[in-house]
Amino acid sequence: MKSKIYLLTTFFAVAMLVYGFVGNSAPKKDKHPDVDWTIGCAECHEEMTPEVFKDWKESKHGDMNFGCYICHGDGQETFYKKGKDDQCLGCHAAQEVNFKKSVAKTCFTCHKGHTLKFHN
Repeated sequence: MKSKIYLLTTFFAVAMLVYGFVGNSAPKKDKHPDVDWTIGCAECHEEMTPEVFKDWKESKHGDMNFGCYICHGDGQETFYKKGKDDQCLGCHAAQEVNFKKSVAKTCFTCHKGHTLKFHN
């Protein structure tokens, strides 16, 4: 009887440990820092992250005045610290065929974010 209780207790303890490490491993969602949302992305980033803003401003996306939200979400409901490939393909669908043939795992394997220059 004691061995059954010991086995059940051991099984239960192991199950709880596994659940604690595996069961709660939901992907961590990116969260934009709390800011004054009445200020536009460009105005805030020009002051708070001037290097990132400069890289973006001098890129093709900056030339075309593509807003941060196109790659990063609106910052409130949806936010991606790093852009996601499906967002790139929204505008760059013509490159999707070549991308799928390449050994690159993501668009950012070859493109540096914001500057979009090749080969990080």
